[in-house]
Amino acid sequence: TMEALSPDFALFQGDLIYADGAIPAAINYTNGTEVLGTWVNNPSKDFVAVTLDEFRANWKYNHGDDKMQSFLAKTPIFVQWDDHEVTNNWYPTEVLVNSPLYEGNVSADELYNRSLQALIEFNPIESEFTYRSQRFGKHLEIFFPDFRSYRDPNPDNSNPTLTDMMGPEQVAWLKDGLKSSSATWKIISAHDPLGVVTGSEGDYDSFGNEDPAILGRELELQELLAFINDNGIENVVSLTSDVHFTAHVNLSPDRAEGGFTDFKPLDEFVIGPIHAGSFGPNYMDTSFGAQYEYEMGPLSLGYERWANLAPEVNELQSFGHASVSETGELHVKLIGIDGSVMYEKLMTPIIVDNSDSSSSTVASDSTESTGSLELPITTSDVFIQSGEVSDSSINIMARCNNEAGSTMKLWLDGAEMDSTDVNASTDFTHTFLVDGLSSRTKYSYQVQCIVADGTALDSMEGSFTTAPGGDDEVEVSFVWAADLAGQGYGRNPNFSVTNANGETVTGGYIVFDTMEALSP
Repeated sequence: TMEALSPDFALFQGDLIYADGAIPAAINYTNGTEVLGTWVNNPSKDFVAVTLDEFRANWKYNHGDDKMQSFLAKTPIFVQWDDHEVTNNWYPTEVLVNSPLYEGNVSADELYNRSLQALIEFNPIESEFTYRSQRFGKHLEIFFPDFRSYRDPNPDNSNPTLTDMMGPEQVAWLKDGLKSSSATWKIISAHDPLGVVTGSEGDYDSFGNEDPAILGRELELQELLAFINDNGIENVVSLTSDVHFTAHVNLSPDRAEGGFTDFKPLDEFVIGPIHAGSFGPNYMDTSFGAQYEYEMGPLSLGYERWANLAPEVNELQSFGHASVSETGELHVKLIGIDGSVMYEKLMTPIIVDNSDSSSSTVASDSTESTGSLELPITTSDVFIQSGEVSDSSINIMARCNNEAGSTMKLWLDGAEMDSTDVNASTDFTHTFLVDGLSSRTKYSYQVQCIVADGTALDSMEGSFTTAPGGDDEVEVSFVWAADLAGQGYGRNPNFSVTNANGETVTGGYIVFDTMEALSP
């Protein structure tokens, strides 16, 4: 579905693995009170990740899906992470005491370090994974904050004093980036929502905490909103995920109950899971006047709010698509995994005179197995994907799935560009950094793994298009997605969806077929 959109690029906002959740051979799903059916996973994944190899295995499980591989080969991605790449609602310094998932007391920081290594190995990112931004032509700049690595403990999020979400250095980076950007639209790729409450008392995981007063992390958000207002920064939008339902949220000083009203209204667009359990809609925090303009979750369809419905109830699975026209209009769509548009909003920018230049900156109950033959994790010889695309560079990540020491070669438009040796120390992965490229240009690439006896294994052919330059008045489109293989719902070869074109798509992570077909 996503592949059908042929987007210029994709934002992966986290929870792209569920390291803290097993995927049993079969799992019952309910409407909150009664069993609705049984979801079958084939292949399955019967462990919670603790070791480095187990974190790696989670990425291999998802990357083994044919539809996901096809999408990734053709679509550059920008990767963020959230909690489930490590463990649910984790924060630095946390110690998991008597958790049913782990033996004994476990340091979240130790899990974090192993997860981070696997994340870097299995995604097209450089050795340092941090907050950053990227410019796409005259009208678009996207900011990628990290709401997970620098936060203060979740239990402190109801305190009357400041509780960090980004921390002072990252807040300064974001404020400076928003102020200096000459892009028409400044989009914050917020992998945790600004206005929707996540978690519960003692473990509020995002900014909100169900109290009208401005508390904890909301003091950091207040600082950011005040800065945007005081510096006359227009056209700031948040794209978010994490909450497992679909929504459009608006923050407005006209409704704010926290005693602070000197801020500009802000729209936040929320996607549901692309292939995981669905919940909600969640409760709202009214400190900054957040309210739903649109909402779709289990409760909307008459189920229990926290029903954890399987992807079989596909009306609640979704991703986002956004496009900016040559003249600067922003069109946001919330799309079901069948390709149908659930909600859309066309926004005309507020034009300001800003001559400053900007550039890219880096800163469940289970049932017994059905007894069917377990399918292989992957059928590809060489896995490939690209990401972090700019107007002159790209990162290309690959893995030799034969799991033998190999020479890995990168070919770009038919010419050999680079090579390196890979081995078990990086789980046979490598990310090539390619620069000196032309802007707004489509390239094809392929990766080859050559073992000691000379046998060569080839990847499928991949492609990407470099970003436009900062002054180019061109259309740009992209998708954003999150929450894959959560709540025990993994790769089901029998899962079937009839898409918006009346075609039946079967097996695996159907959403990637839909996104690819939409050609954004």
